[in-house]
Amino acid sequence: MTKSQLKWATIGVALVVLGAVKFALISWYLSRPAEAAVLDVACDPAQSSCTLPNGMQLQFASPPKSGQPFDIRLTGAAKEAPAAEFSMRDMDMGFNRYRFVAGPGGWQARVTLPMCVSQRQDWIMVLEVEGRRYSLPFRTS
Repeated sequence: MTKSQLKWATIGVALVVLGAVKFALISWYLSRPAEAAVLDVACDPAQSSCTLPNGMQLQFASPPKSGQPFDIRLTGAAKEAPAAEFSMRDMDMGFNRYRFVAGPGGWQARVTLPMCVSQRQDWIMVLEVEGRRYSLPFRTS
């Protein structure tokens, strides 16, 4: 085989490998499970306890305040540890994801929300429980 033929054979093999990798990545992407839809829950857990559509009770142990830690409790029959993400509409607040830990009578998380430089107090908590996601808007004091 001449140098020219070897060069073209190497290029051909590289293109076939690249095509196979691309096909594998596209197949993997299309076979992933869809992200769970977020269900809006019309209650403010900062004011009192809140009953989620799955029957679990959510409550803040103390009024939430930006920059100060507070506890959230989730009671009911969750088998896996729930998680909560905190954000503001149309504003990047960084990474604010908390995993609940088992506690007396259910699950609890100790949360510290960052200070908002624009003095906004409207938060959205997206609670993930057993594969379902719930959106709960609330205000800090």
